[in-house]
Amino acid sequence: MSIGERLRELRLAKGLTLEQAGALAETTKQSMSQIEKGVTKEPGALPLLRWARHYGVSAEWLITGKGNRFESPSQDPRPDFDKIASAVSVLTHYLELVNDPPEWVHDPILLETAYLVVEEFGEPSAPNNILDLTKLLSKRLRGSKDEQQEVRGTGTAARR
Repeated sequence: MSIGERLRELRLAKGLTLEQAGALAETTKQSMSQIEKGVTKEPGALPLLRWARHYGVSAEWLITGKGNRFESPSQDPRPDFDKIASAVSVLTHYLELVNDPPEWVHDPILLETAYLVVEEFGEPSAPNNILDLTKLLSKRLRGSKDEQQEVRGTGTAARR
């Protein structure tokens, strides 16, 4: 089984579209399709690690098909609460800047994206974190709406 076939199996098991699976690793629907079809045989390391983390499988298994499919519980037994607190801080500041509702700090997608920013780019006091968060959110939330028909994470009304 190839990397693409393993990714397809995982994606379908989670009920994700090609676009959603691609967004997890900041790639496009077309790139995701090419990976699954085997046209792209070796996706980048960072997307592979993001997919492995999201699907709860070991990176070794995802890349090679060998070893234990599922992550060992001993790999990360306890969440990094400092990073979680930093992610909440970054997201809160972001929501204030873009004038979005403060209760969106509880949105799992927004919080996960803020966590990825903190994890990859450092402390929440870094001025680029808000810009990094904005870039990631625009990729992940394109077209996602809340009850008030606003596009989450943008502060703008959705087009009808």
